Amino acid sequence: MSDNHIGLREHDGLDQALAAAAADAAAAGSRVFPCTVFRQGRRTMISTSFPYAFLARQVVAESVEKGGDPANTTNRPLMTDHVKNINSYVRENRADYILPPVTLNARQLPALHLPRGNFKNRLGFMVVGDDVRFYVTDGQHRITAIRGHGSGRSAIPGLVDLEQGFEDDSLAVLIVVEEDLKRIHQDFADAAQTKQIPASLLAVYNTREPVNGVLADLVDRTRLFRGRVDATSKTLPKASQAVFLLNQVRQFVKELLFADYALSEDSVARQSSRLLADPRARDELVADAVALVEALSEHMDPWREICALPTTGGPANQVADFRQQYVNMTATGLVIIGRVAYEIRKSADLDWRQDAYRRLATEIDWRRSGSLWAGTILSPDGKISTQRGPVREAADRVKHQLGLLAAA
Repeated sequence: MSDNHIGLREHDGLDQALAAAAADAAAAGSRVFPCTVFRQGRRTMISTSFPYAFLARQVVAESVEKGGDPANTTNRPLMTDHVKNINSYVRENRADYILPPVTLNARQLPALHLPRGNFKNRLGFMVVGDDVRFYVTDGQHRITAIRGHGSGRSAIPGLVDLEQGFEDDSLAVLIVVEEDLKRIHQDFADAAQTKQIPASLLAVYNTREPVNGVLADLVDRTRLFRGRVDATSKTLPKASQAVFLLNQVRQFVKELLFADYALSEDSVARQSSRLLADPRARDELVADAVALVEALSEHMDPWREICALPTTGGPANQVADFRQQYVNMTATGLVIIGRVAYEIRKSADLDWRQDAYRRLATEIDWRRSGSLWAGTILSPDGKISTQRGPVREAADRVKHQLGLLAAA
């Protein structure tokens, strides 16, 4: 970095750089932002933070209209549902939310005052006037959630327009100095090179979701699940010693609560917040779920055999064999158990419920060769279906056999 860069000035020390930046700002009615200036490849990068009001006023998102030409605009089409979700998340978690940094583009290098030196990474001060505009490379939905969007009844209120203290909040930004639109598009594509978090791991981390709190207690308090649930993988390896993925146990909890393992996450968040808002309701669900799993672990094959095994070592390899032999060792079988238990939980008689759980364990043939599964979840080639229709039909057959559902 040298004086050849437009807008970059070097000074003999940080104090002199600050004084020069303050003088420039006072003369032009501009603002001074402390920043870090560094290089990635051959380009200058600036890292700082902008207050929400500044972002709303001086950061521009050029979204392509649906059906338009994305080659001539900076940003992809705006997804208003995504903007709404971000906006709602911040408003509902005012005290402890997090918005990741956004990447902005500056067509020319802003006015920068830096201490002189050969350091590749330097602290400095950026002077920004009211006429300066930054363009969104990555993060247009976060910026729009802050600014607000639309009008009328469907309008999304800007965070800067709400009387909730957001005027004191800021967002970290990375500013890339680049004027070539094709390179800006490539920057967006490069910034999108992220790997989605496996659903099981997300269930561990996202503790705002009430269902995940129930899930954590259920795994910790049951013999079958404790130490035998894989919380990091996306799929369960064929030879895995784990009984289920954590997300598969989460589907089981969704069945117990909603009778729908495939319920959308928006609906799960909305309904669970209502159903589990009272700590007593949450504790009751946990207690009943633990009672169900423990009853099945005591009476049902092969769960009771698994509970007698160590969680690791040679004997634990039997779990993989059981998975090939039993429906209740599959995600679909776990969902069916949850669907039937949802029906059982409708009774207020705790003793009757406990007896029904025992009957679910002992009166149903959970082997893949069992007559209940052919023509429903089990295909002629031995594959287990995960689709809603076959799962519902199989669960109804189990209910009929237990006398929980009258014959059609």
